Amino acid sequence: MNKFMLRRVRVIFIFVIVIFILLAGRLAYLQVLKHDYYWYRSEQNRFTKITLPATRGEIYDAKGNLLVSNRPGFVVSLMDMGEGYDDETISYLSEILQIDKEEIYEAIEGRRYMRYLPLQLKSDITMETISQLSEHRWKLKGVNIEIWPIRDYKHRATAAHILGFLGQGPVDESTRECWAGEGYDYEEGDLVGQEGIERTWEPYLRGVDGEQRIETNNMGQPINFFERKEPIPGSDLYLTLDLDLQKAAEEALARRVESIKKKEGSKYAGRASAVALDPNSGAILAMANYPSYDPNKVGEEYFQLLQDPKRPLTNSAIQGCYPIGSTFKMVTGTAALEEGVLSDRDIMNCRGVITLRGDTKACYRRTAHGSLNFYRAMAVSCNIYFYQAGLRAGIDALAHYAREYGFGSPTGLEDLTGEAAGVVASREYKAAVTDGEPWYPAETMSAAIGQSYNSMTPLQIANYVSIIANGGTHYRPYLVQKVVDSEGKVVHEAKPEPLRQAQISAKTFGIIREAMRGVTMPRGTGYSHFSRLPVTSAGKTGSAEVAGMGQGIPSHSLYVGYAPYENPQIVIAVIIEHGGSGATAAAPVVAEIMEYYFTGQIEGVSDSETETRPQAD
Repeated sequence: MNKFMLRRVRVIFIFVIVIFILLAGRLAYLQVLKHDYYWYRSEQNRFTKITLPATRGEIYDAKGNLLVSNRPGFVVSLMDMGEGYDDETISYLSEILQIDKEEIYEAIEGRRYMRYLPLQLKSDITMETISQLSEHRWKLKGVNIEIWPIRDYKHRATAAHILGFLGQGPVDESTRECWAGEGYDYEEGDLVGQEGIERTWEPYLRGVDGEQRIETNNMGQPINFFERKEPIPGSDLYLTLDLDLQKAAEEALARRVESIKKKEGSKYAGRASAVALDPNSGAILAMANYPSYDPNKVGEEYFQLLQDPKRPLTNSAIQGCYPIGSTFKMVTGTAALEEGVLSDRDIMNCRGVITLRGDTKACYRRTAHGSLNFYRAMAVSCNIYFYQAGLRAGIDALAHYAREYGFGSPTGLEDLTGEAAGVVASREYKAAVTDGEPWYPAETMSAAIGQSYNSMTPLQIANYVSIIANGGTHYRPYLVQKVVDSEGKVVHEAKPEPLRQAQISAKTFGIIREAMRGVTMPRGTGYSHFSRLPVTSAGKTGSAEVAGMGQGIPSHSLYVGYAPYENPQIVIAVIIEHGGSGATAAAPVVAEIMEYYFTGQIEGVSDSETETRPQAD
């Protein structure tokens, strides 16, 4: 071998030795210095923990009827095995699950810190979809199919606005803080209550998730199971709601609204609300809205519901603010009686039209009622009488006693979110919204019959009549009677909670109640509907003017009442948007609900019978 060849062999030999040293060094680095790190990575690839969802608490009505439960359903989830998500897998899932790829990538982006933990993509999928996924599962990286509890709303749209629904939508900071105070730390992407009882009582309903340590293969699919921590089921809620009464209220609203649309051809009618309270405790017996929605389908129909002009997702019973028309006249009467500017026996004359303080006002359809006292004026709902009573009392007294009845502030309901405060017509409010314009005496006449700036919710109206019926106590309205944990222990039980006592004399309350009794007596605006009840009742009709009435837009129809008159057990407030006269639209609905409450059945009133009755507010 010549020197040249020998030199080449030496160079190659040295090169091999250097490579060997480098490889040996690298191996030592990986096996010794980085042993713990790569062992951990290996274990992470091999083992992971999956969530074992807690069974959500069930919801019952006051009689123990099941309203909301859970049923098993299939859930598809996707897991990052440490190498990122597979684009082909995501494309296939997008097609099979009918989810936009961008939506999946957005969910992944929001869960970057959740490597090795499953990301739920879709729940309650069909067996056909399961079959398609199973057929190709061998090539779908990180895809798991699990059985999870699915929320089941037993009575579909019934009480939907009370119960709410679940979703993965955003949760505001104040709600997070409230839940944290109850022991639940919310994380982005958690399936939680979005509305109603499901939202406000989330920490109690959700329970505590368990977890299972599993071994996975290189596709992220479970192949072995190890340590298991069992989930703790959520607590059950028992509501004050009476399911049968709730159904009766919803059906009565639906019948009346559809009848108005069909018989009168009103294109404006379409929404209505009803609230039934126990005046002696504040317990909500029914809270109905028309139209409603099916919480079982809200996920797939959400955007259609959101765009529906009838706003079926809105709980108008606590969020809808309306002028309340003549149902406000008990406030006006209270102000005049308490201020001593009017007695219940003072006589006024109604000729159908009157001009006072530079403004001409009329009774409903310019009806001339003749000479009448307070009781007769309330029974026939004479506007002329209450215009004068309001002027005598003055706007400041009207506003003061409206607030004594709870108007202008939330009622105190804590079981649902989003309750509106409403507005009380006053000098201060007008000045705030008109850059300091003064209040004119003629405006007091409108305020005296529930118009002007007055704006109240159906729950506030029911609460107002409860205060009258029980003699002045404002009870906090509530929906959840008790909470029972998974071991059968009562962890919360509601009791009647007086919030305040209205500063109104017992004498005035007695006069107001007697005047309201006259509304359901012969010649009263509500007599024809309430005469068939097996108990005595008291109430007040109302027709609230709305913008555009001159162009043929009907007024809102209202009725508030309680029964029995001698010993009140139930208060009901109903409003039918653009329903017209309170006596012909809202009053029959209240009568039907009361009839069901006291008899367990509804005979009902025919449309033709309603049409022949006097048109009064």
